[in-house]
Amino acid sequence: MAITPQERELIIIGTAIAAGCKGCLRENALAAQQLHVTAKDVDDTISTAIRIRQAATNGIEKFVSSGFTESATSKPHPRDSDNQRIQALVSVGAAFAINCVTSLMEQIDNAKTIGISEDDINAVVSLSAFMKANAASHVERLMSPYEVEDDTNMLAEYGTPFGPERCAWAEVCKSDKPLYRTAARSSDAGDSDLIEITGAL
Repeated sequence: MAITPQERELIIIGTAIAAGCKGCLRENALAAQQLHVTAKDVDDTISTAIRIRQAATNGIEKFVSSGFTESATSKPHPRDSDNQRIQALVSVGAAFAINCVTSLMEQIDNAKTIGISEDDINAVVSLSAFMKANAASHVERLMSPYEVEDDTNMLAEYGTPFGPERCAWAEVCKSDKPLYRTAARSSDAGDSDLIEITGAL
């Protein structure tokens, strides 16, 4: 089963939370609304991503306090959800975004257990990789005051570690029009612009 545009927006929201990108989160929450994603699915996604992020932080604290030795880590307790598929997809994306190998392996296993395909998992990881790079680009631009402000090709410069051909956003990455700059300008322009943007995903 291919990832739907609605699922894709939820994965982006979860990855944005895990990667700490407020701008990405704000813009894609609006895009999810335009795609008629339910408030409950958005709430479940936010809770899931926060739990994954907190569990990874707790795991690092435990690792440091134990003298850099591996020990059993507390697993994020899954919240009851009407849509296990969305919860699993978001969990994989969030675990990848926070660079936690243990959590990522666990979430991939969980996803496979409920029947999520290898292709869907690869698509989530590629999408999460793109979002991580996009979040990092905001910080890098902040620390590069002498860089030319025209960031038209910014998305193309930040590919995924798997190469652009594996990126779930390949067409957006190659686009001459920067997605997030356009999305920000479209917030007061009406529904049609947002649908056009999300339709390119």
